[in-house]
Amino acid sequence: MTRLIFKAADLLRVVDHSLAAPKQAERLINYTDEGPVSAPPEAPAVLLVHDDGVYLMSNGHPADALEGKPKGKFFKRYVAYAQGCDPRSDKGWYDTARALVGGDDFGECLPWAAEIKAQIAAGAQEIIIEVSGDSLALVERS
Repeated sequence: MTRLIFKAADLLRVVDHSLAAPKQAERLINYTDEGPVSAPPEAPAVLLVHDDGVYLMSNGHPADALEGKPKGKFFKRYVAYAQGCDPRSDKGWYDTARALVGGDDFGECLPWAAEIKAQIAAGAQEIIIEVSGDSLALVERS
């Protein structure tokens, strides 16, 4: 089991955006014999992504553009990187990301925006997601 550790201060913008968004963007949430089925989450969510690093971002729609308004189909969004997985500042981010979540790129929709916000409001300085085999779990803070 590995742990993804995020700074609560970095995640506050992510969860605030998700909770305030007028709707949640659709994400693939289930694979069937007929192929992937896309559906919106039932609650405000965050997306755990592994591509250039490992990070959480809001899936609120419209998206949270890093600077200004979104332009075109592709634009930079605000993200919060896991500890050691930021390609802008962590030298070994590639190897760290692979060690924590494997080598394949992915995006997982996690309906935990409200739970993460509650942990931050209760004073958490870090938010932790446990990665184990094929499961993810938000660590409860006491």
